[in-house]
Amino acid sequence: MRTVLGFEPFGGDRTVLKLREAPDTIPGLGNNELTDVTDPGGPIAARGEALLERLCRHPVVSRGLDHVLAQSPAGGPKPLYLHLISNQADQLPWEQLRSASQGFIALDARWPIARIAAVRSPVDRRTFGPPLTIVAVLSAALRSGLPQLRALLAAIALPDARALGTHLHVISAEQAVLDAVAADPAADVTAEPMPATAPELARRITAARPQIVHLLCHGGAAGGVRTLAFAHTADFDAGEPVGSVQLKLPDLVVALLPCAPWLVVLGACQTAQTSDTLSLAHELVSQGLPAVAGMRRLIDLNDTDRFCAALYPEVLTAVRIAVKDAGEHELDWASAFTAPRQAMAQADPTSTDAWSDPVLYVQDDPLRILSSSALGVSDTANLQGQLDTFERFRATLDPSTADPTLVQRVDALIAELRARLAGGPP
Repeated sequence: MRTVLGFEPFGGDRTVLKLREAPDTIPGLGNNELTDVTDPGGPIAARGEALLERLCRHPVVSRGLDHVLAQSPAGGPKPLYLHLISNQADQLPWEQLRSASQGFIALDARWPIARIAAVRSPVDRRTFGPPLTIVAVLSAALRSGLPQLRALLAAIALPDARALGTHLHVISAEQAVLDAVAADPAADVTAEPMPATAPELARRITAARPQIVHLLCHGGAAGGVRTLAFAHTADFDAGEPVGSVQLKLPDLVVALLPCAPWLVVLGACQTAQTSDTLSLAHELVSQGLPAVAGMRRLIDLNDTDRFCAALYPEVLTAVRIAVKDAGEHELDWASAFTAPRQAMAQADPTSTDAWSDPVLYVQDDPLRILSSSALGVSDTANLQGQLDTFERFRATLDPSTADPTLVQRVDALIAELRARLAGGPP
């Protein structure tokens, strides 16, 4: 069972903290107290201990954390979730929390750390029938996607991946990546060149129907809108520092929602960086995706490669456990991020803080997976779930300010889904 700490804004520039959920009965559960959300700074160990000490100034939170941190190694994971309604609290590196006696919390398999998005959206149940599809867009300007491709190829060769019937589809403008896929004898790996425009890239992602999405690109903003920049062939040839295929956040949401993805991993710098606005990863979850991981700061590509190599075996194991038995099962991604953090930290987690840069945002509601092949679930439930998700997203679009093309596309998708559910032509 998880422990959830809630951070909410109070009086404009202040933040209150509460223990929202706990595995044990804790008197005072839900009581708010003001908390300090300024950055303590300093070396990573001292900073992590200072952040934990601040949390423990709240006596109820302190008792809750004491109960969790007293867990034996054989007790299994009990994730720590931070529900970050307060933007100020979201800016702090909570993944660095450290106990003087236990060490860094997020590096211990007992206490994986994740963040709950500020805006709550219902999480529609996902149905699963093989194959599990991973779409990897590996096309970052001046960066090679080969190490991450090799990591993904190694992961889908594992027994858990084979049991799931995993299919990897790669989109890239890097010729070395395309050549490596072409040279791979596996029938469950395909590739296509990066299209020249963002709308076409969005359509290609949607058409592949992925459950897992991995994006290697550059993060940033265009016209004040958070954007992912992918390199086209001409960008690689010219040595351009930023890709010309720029996919804006609203268009990425529209591309992903029909797929009902389970997890999106943004291998791009600053995609989990929060300032006066939500980070890109946080915003994607607030728009209805169940789980998105991003990078909090600028990060070395070697660290991102190491993270990718350790992440996907954990992801595939988590999926295999969730779907191996008939019935409905929760899929909690938090535990899948412990091993990648350990791999990035290497022997001495106090010598680098890069291992704390991957940030996982999730919905408050759990992600539930039902095996359609085992239970004979029809497509109706999936179609209705897609329609509900698009209608919620459409309600967030203000026709006076939203991109008219985006509004038209969403309206067309809603009309198509309604017609399919009614059994008639769109």
